[in-house]
Amino acid sequence: MDLVSSKYIEEFIPGEKLYHGAIQVTPFRNKEYIKKFSKNYALGIDSKLAGSLGYIDPNIQIKKQNFGIESPSMVSQGYLFNVGFGLSVHDISFNAIANLSYKNLRYGVPAYEGDILFATSEVLGIEVKKDGASNGSVQVRTTITNQDNKVVLEYVRQVLVRATKGKTLDTQSSIQDQPDRIGLTESMMPLKFHNLPNKFNGKEVKSFEDFEIDKVYEGDFAKSINLVDFSWLQISTLNDASVHHTPKSNFIGYGGAIKSTVEGEVSSHLPYAYFLGMNSGSHDAPTYPSDIIQSMFDSTNEDDEKILGSFKVINKDAIENREDFGILTIQLCGDKIVTEAGLKAYEKAGFKGVDNIMDNKIRVLTMEMIVAVPTRMAIV
Repeated sequence: MDLVSSKYIEEFIPGEKLYHGAIQVTPFRNKEYIKKFSKNYALGIDSKLAGSLGYIDPNIQIKKQNFGIESPSMVSQGYLFNVGFGLSVHDISFNAIANLSYKNLRYGVPAYEGDILFATSEVLGIEVKKDGASNGSVQVRTTITNQDNKVVLEYVRQVLVRATKGKTLDTQSSIQDQPDRIGLTESMMPLKFHNLPNKFNGKEVKSFEDFEIDKVYEGDFAKSINLVDFSWLQISTLNDASVHHTPKSNFIGYGGAIKSTVEGEVSSHLPYAYFLGMNSGSHDAPTYPSDIIQSMFDSTNEDDEKILGSFKVINKDAIENREDFGILTIQLCGDKIVTEAGLKAYEKAGFKGVDNIMDNKIRVLTMEMIVAVPTRMAIV
């Protein structure tokens, strides 16, 4: 039996609006996310520091009264991304083959533990690349709002979706062009950075001035992701995309967990980062739960599905009338070590991109992100 809201590509209508429901981000979910993916971003893990910068939940008394939440922390911006994605999956990408790209992702007001987040999407366009195709892509703009109807996140994504079995499609394209760079607004900017400790987790903090254009900053560690952590992130954000639960696909790992892992690996370089958005992004090759690969292909290689995170500084921008921070445009990258078991997994899944493997590595994630980073004057 098909689930009512699980659309196939021919069922999407440009201009229609989809209402995805809501989720409450509990303190446990936020803190567990940070713990699982080693996200060392201070604003998400240190409520006292965030509060000293002015990040205080406007609904703190209501949450204390209704939910027993004493001191709500800011929700990790990485987790917000996954909440938006997860809520929209059932109506958009339950029958997806692949998530093709992200564009024009912008954060709005901060979210806090205990917030109830609502998701809606507008269908922007459809693309079928050849007559007789059995799939096509849908372009949607997803908007996440809080209980006060304020936008906390908005982005455009394009998803390759199957047609109903036996149905073929004619060539068409109504995809809308998106800007190459997000438009920055006052509402997206961080509150004032000031009196920030010059060490975080025992490591000297880099200021905006310390970063160099074209320099690559490697992650402090590399890790693979097991099935439990992939599944936890999906369950906690109501993401039920079928491709992640199919043996034929080797239980292909959810891309949001790849993004979260890479961000965690590089977070020590940017501990006070305030993410403004993403110009563009893509998942470039599959990654699988490491324990599943080891089990399915009789491997004990600790490098199975291990991901190496890094970022390259593309540009640096000063902001008029804001001396406390500057803006970095970075290319966030995830590269996977490809082992013998990994090659067998690609062969079983029919992945055609093995020619992109170089020096036993393959790119699995590329995202151009915009990040506000404090200047030297804000660090003591």
